[in-house]
Amino acid sequence: EEERGFEVRVAEEVIDFENAPAVKKELLAAQASGDFTVDLSNVKRADSAALSALLSARRKAEASGKDLAIEGVPADLKTLARLYGVEALLGLPKEK
Repeated sequence: EEERGFEVRVAEEVIDFENAPAVKKELLAAQASGDFTVDLSNVKRADSAALSALLSARRKAEASGKDLAIEGVPADLKTLARLYGVEALLGLPKEK
């Protein structure tokens, strides 16, 4: 598997409306260094605020010509992404 820049591992087990702004700030700041991968494998639960933070990071990466990959996406976040029709924006495979 090709290495994409560096990795940002989200340490929080829950990303919700309370801490999503801090996670978003961390992701946006990380983009200054170039292409990177967001590892969500520690995350057990995430809500629409987490989805919004990831979409913001993705938009900023694309606007600056950088690549952002997302790995270890928890099931509830995948479900939300499908519900909102944004799984492709997050680089998630479409569920059949």
